[in-house]
Amino acid sequence: MDLRIGCVGYSYDFWVGPFYPRHTPQSEFLRLYSKVFDLVEIDSTFYTIPSPDTIRSWRDSVPNPFLFAAKFPRFITHENALRPTQESLDRFFRSIGELRPKIATLLVQLPPFLHYDDGRDRLLAFLDGAPKEYRYAVEFRHGSWFNEKNAERTVKFLQDNKIPYVAVDEPQGFKSSVPPVAAVTSPELAVFRFHGRRKDTWEKQNIPPSERFRYLYDEDELADWAPRIAEAARSARETHAIMNNCSGNYGTTNAQQIADLLKQYQA
Repeated sequence: MDLRIGCVGYSYDFWVGPFYPRHTPQSEFLRLYSKVFDLVEIDSTFYTIPSPDTIRSWRDSVPNPFLFAAKFPRFITHENALRPTQESLDRFFRSIGELRPKIATLLVQLPPFLHYDDGRDRLLAFLDGAPKEYRYAVEFRHGSWFNEKNAERTVKFLQDNKIPYVAVDEPQGFKSSVPPVAAVTSPELAVFRFHGRRKDTWEKQNIPPSERFRYLYDEDELADWAPRIAEAARSARETHAIMNNCSGNYGTTNAQQIADLLKQYQA
């Protein structure tokens, strides 16, 4: 099984002590992170397009087996709702191209207002027009994609178009909540993202992600996911498990725990 495990981001000062050695400078964070994990998701690309020099520095700081995932900018996925200008797309791909050949996938995180009825054709048109030299994975943020009426349709739509699906663990009970469905929709890639289960902050966009996703999974919660991740890893060429609960040492702790749980399936 080609199974990669990591976190959303690596450049957290509050990881110094719990994860990085004390007094570690930021310039050493990524190099040290890559000694423990073989995948990182770059979340900062959601907020701004980094300079090519910055991206080259990421690429050159890690060993060859290490891979990056990167999120599409919000002005493409959210502000323009997958109907961006060609100029904005060109700027993003010109910059992110500096990560090649160490880029594993680009994450298309749909906005929470994009429903199944409005979003299906728009998503397909967006991916059809995207450069073919990259892999794309899709994360849904509205429950309509996986309600009783549309769940099977969504999975079939993704399978028919060989679009990798991002399975999520997140708080339930909101209109935006996507159930913890594990499905392999592409032979190339399966992705699992863990956002924590903190309900009181889930829909609050005006607080730092470190607070919004502050949640430490217990081992039973992770053990419930381990066989589903292992099953996906037997069906897809590559499988990613990514922790987004990066407050304190929660994300690194849970990433190492899920790695240990999955060892029993790799024998």
